[in-house]
Amino acid sequence: MRRALVFSLFALSHLLSAAEKPDVLVILADQWSPRFTGWDNKEVRTPHMDRISTEGMIFDACYVTSPVCMPARVSLLTGLYPHNAGHGLWGNAAGYYPKPEDAPMFLDIQRAGLTTAQIGKTHWTAGPAWHEQFKNSGAFFKALGLDHVADIPGPPDSMKGRDPYSQHLQKLGLLQAVADDLHGRYVSGEFEPRASVVKSEDYHDVFTTGLAVDFIRAQPKEKPLCLVVSLHSPHPPLDAPGDYATMFDPEKITLPANVPEKYLREGRALNHEKTKRMLANYLGKLALVDDCVAKLVEAMKARGTWDSALIAISADHGEMMGAHGYLTKGRFYEESVRVPLVLRWPGQIKTGRSKAPAQMMDIYPTIVEAVGGELTPGRFAKSLLPIARGEKERIRPIAVSEIGDKVPLRMMARDDRFKYWADEEREYLFDLENDPLEQHELSAAPEHRETLHAMREKLLTHLRSTQVNLSAGYKPKVQRLREAKAKKNGK
Repeated sequence: MRRALVFSLFALSHLLSAAEKPDVLVILADQWSPRFTGWDNKEVRTPHMDRISTEGMIFDACYVTSPVCMPARVSLLTGLYPHNAGHGLWGNAAGYYPKPEDAPMFLDIQRAGLTTAQIGKTHWTAGPAWHEQFKNSGAFFKALGLDHVADIPGPPDSMKGRDPYSQHLQKLGLLQAVADDLHGRYVSGEFEPRASVVKSEDYHDVFTTGLAVDFIRAQPKEKPLCLVVSLHSPHPPLDAPGDYATMFDPEKITLPANVPEKYLREGRALNHEKTKRMLANYLGKLALVDDCVAKLVEAMKARGTWDSALIAISADHGEMMGAHGYLTKGRFYEESVRVPLVLRWPGQIKTGRSKAPAQMMDIYPTIVEAVGGELTPGRFAKSLLPIARGEKERIRPIAVSEIGDKVPLRMMARDDRFKYWADEEREYLFDLENDPLEQHELSAAPEHRETLHAMREKLLTHLRSTQVNLSAGYKPKVQRLREAKAKKNGK
């Protein structure tokens, strides 16, 4: 009797807490390597995000469904993998846009009673591809379930920009200078570290954050909100502004052991000295992101909902930054395919760290569950709340990532310990528990032959079990006729 009463009280308290829908704030950085988080790397300066991480749960094995911008972001919108019908994007592609019927993230949250908004970089489309179905971008965003959008694709490299940031620069008389500077960087190499031509207060991420703060301040407190703030940094070009450009001394920076002393990228010979200069600017941009987070936190505190809000901090993919001799993203090494993920929800989730395989797109169903909504059927993203609340150790056996622009497409699987992937030429296997920097490839080792086969089988099982069933719910004609007759006869 006592046990039943305790259970009933627990269920009632859980129900009451779910009835109070929290504000939701999602902060997405762009091209943020998990090697450079303040909670793991003391050379990184992100005190505000570090504080949030101590008040929430860090997911140490969070992977994007593709280590490239558009497919990773589309997975967040759809809750689907690139191989699924309704997604289908294995890399950045011109003329693509997510169909609203396949991308229900904001609709699910909106139906739960929240005001929905995204401010900053969307990057779900490549050009105005939506014009075939919608008369303007406003109609497209409305169909996605968004009440408010300020789409800022990033720093403009031409005078044709019509987004809010380009208009801001135009008013300041700075658009030409910024466009010329960025165009030159993209042509000569976006990894050349050099301070921005604008002051910190006019930098694109600061401008984006200002719009987000204004949005938070303008929202009625009686209605909860879900705001996604998508910043461009620390994505190259390496143009940290003002003091952020000189915040880090390259000579005092420590490179991971998997960065070779000399390597050739983008037609340039790079060494540790040059890589440290790049990383110093990159860390400066990350420090700016952290200061933007501080402004968002203050806005939520002023709104009075910070202590009850669900906060998610992550990124669309990582950055190699010299690891294994590579720059940028698009690879299955940890620096590129794994991303930071922190969830904070005071009184609702535990603090600490989880090593369970997770996908960045899991943020979507996590929000839907937290706000008491209903998840659109057919999603393969899963809520992380069972892990964050301490109810389960894991929600999936493996995390998966996919990329490719030609056959055969490349696919990766990571379980608790091992990472496996196959590209156009061969298979790879790494023991992340004993080799976190992936310096020892094991696919040819006889003692790991069974592990290689097991990981290959896990990936195959995943593919077999994550297919969109377009015939789900279909009833044969005979069954439909019989049911109609039974209904007519009142049976």
